Amino acid sequence: MKTNVTSRPLRRANSVRPFTVGAYGFVFLGVGHLALSAASALATQTPQQRETDTVMRESTFTLLGLERTVLDVFNGISIAMALFIIASGLLILVAVRHAPALVQRRTAFGRITLTLSLAALAISVLLLPPPPIAVLTITSYAFALSLRRAVPAARASS
Repeated sequence: MKTNVTSRPLRRANSVRPFTVGAYGFVFLGVGHLALSAASALATQTPQQRETDTVMRESTFTLLGLERTVLDVFNGISIAMALFIIASGLLILVAVRHAPALVQRRTAFGRITLTLSLAALAISVLLLPPPPIAVLTITSYAFALSLRRAVPAARASS
């Protein structure tokens, strides 16, 4: 008995989908940070939180002629970083929508996003509470999976 078996080339899994998940993770992280910051600003503070805020308000420094309190700088950096992470996620989504080949092939675009996500995860593990650790674990995994699924650069040109 003869059977004809035609071999089909293995279809590579989609590399764009996990990359998109990672980008949305960045947006979620930034929006979540802003939402939690707003909620904590509106919440009733404990005596220790009030004391810390008072000390931060009373601690000032001058840099390049501008006097700021430590609380101003803390809040300013926090809000600015949240906005930048949202913008990064949105820019990544726009780039992938208009040029999916950026992640369908193993390019610097995919490597850079994975590197930044892993660096932010390492910082979070050392210095931050669980929510950013969880989100950045997911984004890092998603970007790594995308790179794993992408066509190697040498094969992409053939």
